[in-house]
Amino acid sequence: MCRVVTLNNQDFRRRKCSCPSYDKKNICKHIIGVASYFKLYTIPLEIKNLPMGEKRKRGAPKKATKALVRIKFSDIKSIQTKKNI
Repeated sequence: MCRVVTLNNQDFRRRKCSCPSYDKKNICKHIIGVASYFKLYTIPLEIKNLPMGEKRKRGAPKKATKALVRIKFSDIKSIQTKKNI
């Protein structure tokens, strides 16, 4: 999917992009990338040194753990008596 990015060399604030993120926030990664490529914007080293994220592991994802576990009433009584001792 192509994005149309419009930059003004004299005034970086007059920019436009055709992506939905730009419509919401008035800035997007496409504008930052194009401005950085044409040396209109320099990305700080602190930002460049941040980790981008981890890659997904190979294979199928692990099965989800059970959210609710049923405990017998007798097990609860034995746990309570052990705590009282």
